[in-house]
Amino acid sequence: MKLTRRKFAAGASFTMGIALSPSSAIASVLRDGREPTTKAEFDALMSRFVDSRVGSFTCIRTLDSADGPFYYERSEMRRSIAEDRSGMALRLGINVGQIFLRADTCAPLSGAVVDVWLADGAGQYSNVGGDLQNENTVGKTFLRGHQITDANGNVEFDVVVPGWELVGAPPPINVVRRPPHIHVKVFHEHKVLTTQLYFADQFMDQLYAEVEPYKANESMTCPGVEVSQRRILNAGDQLFALDHSQPLSPVREGSRVAAIANIGVVTLGSQGFAPYLR
Repeated sequence: MKLTRRKFAAGASFTMGIALSPSSAIASVLRDGREPTTKAEFDALMSRFVDSRVGSFTCIRTLDSADGPFYYERSEMRRSIAEDRSGMALRLGINVGQIFLRADTCAPLSGAVVDVWLADGAGQYSNVGGDLQNENTVGKTFLRGHQITDANGNVEFDVVVPGWELVGAPPPINVVRRPPHIHVKVFHEHKVLTTQLYFADQFMDQLYAEVEPYKANESMTCPGVEVSQRRILNAGDQLFALDHSQPLSPVREGSRVAAIANIGVVTLGSQGFAPYLR
């Protein structure tokens, strides 16, 4: 299955266009929008927040964050996305919940598309040219993929812990440095939430002190940046501050580490377009 943001968004814009069409006959054939909500549908929505699953995990509303420059509208539906990239193996669990009655608990949000993309242990993204980063990865798909949340609002990905990111920029910015992070988009009917997951500095300090390829990239250069730059910590990152993020603290699981992130979406569950292609 291929996820495309353009096709996800096209449903709403297409419906708007048809609604303005002078031909009601065409509209009645092509429109794929919602019918009036029935009492039965309303009761079903309400029951999600009073059954035994409500409050099954604690979360807070996740603030919307920047997409970053390396998001693409297509990704494969798959769990294992590391491919051949180097770095500490990470089992990433993401719980997606819908917040309605209480601000501190989430009911599982099933059927949501969770799309992730991240750099490898050396800070390199897939499908990025060699004029932006040290490795030309155009056409490659590593560390990009999506899954659909189950009845518990959960997905899991097998990835690597990302490295920090360095990109040259025009004056007066000159250099963009980002701490290790994972980009996430959650699509659910008419809702789209973008966020970023960060890692505790203490955890990353240990990786950069002991594990390759992190050790070799504590400081680095990139195209357009001749002076070696040192890794940035969370506190020095403006987006980290804006996101009010709670960093992940992975735990050891044999030869890999594991971490779980909770994402809270404020929604009752609209009866609109499906967010993915069936």
